[in-house]
Amino acid sequence: MFFQGKDYIRPSKKLRLLSVVQALTENERLSQTQLARFSRTSSAMVNQYLAELHREGMVQFAPVNRKSFAYRLTDKGQEARRNMMEQYCAEMVRGFASIKELVRRRLEPLAERRGRISAPAPEPGLPPQPAGPLRLGTLRLALFGAAETGEVVLAALEGTPFEVTLVVDNDAAKHGTPFHGHTVQPPAALLTEPGLLAVDAVVVSSFAHQRAIQQQLLAMPGMPESAREVVVLL
Repeated sequence: MFFQGKDYIRPSKKLRLLSVVQALTENERLSQTQLARFSRTSSAMVNQYLAELHREGMVQFAPVNRKSFAYRLTDKGQEARRNMMEQYCAEMVRGFASIKELVRRRLEPLAERRGRISAPAPEPGLPPQPAGPLRLGTLRLALFGAAETGEVVLAALEGTPFEVTLVVDNDAAKHGTPFHGHTVQPPAALLTEPGLLAVDAVVVSSFAHQRAIQQQLLAMPGMPESAREVVVLL
């Protein structure tokens, strides 16, 4: 089933048409009710889409019995499906890239505040050299949230001065399980001892529960006062 947002990425006619033709590619015996469920629309709307696809020579109706049909994509329909899928995937990739850039920009102030290494004094007669990206010290991060958003954050941090050294999650079922080269730990692992964080900053990689997790972290026994500055919400 294709991603359809509620408010910011709303379904369009093109997306619903793609949902229908993709479903028919996988199973031409689906009923209109099943196609409606797959494309998250009504059976009446699916009926209109099928009639339109039929008129354009993209779908053939093959009777199965007196009450039902098999809906078969023609060669023209398959070509249209491939074109639509290509455009859909391109848009999703651009969206993924935008989210990665958002994550990087959100963490930039943390790097400036905690990790920039001062440039050495210039030689006499030479202008001072600004500290560039390579002069940023590596910052150890913990990700709070071992789910899809955490995967996006990990991808966004590639090639940056940040290094994820710890992944924690509230879900006890995830504790001890692998997550992209890390073993998921309980939140208590964020402290090496009372008052001392095991990392330089904690990134809350959960869009749905950021404020609740922030409050949880700040209320943890032994959490240092400095945690207010290093708990990063995306």
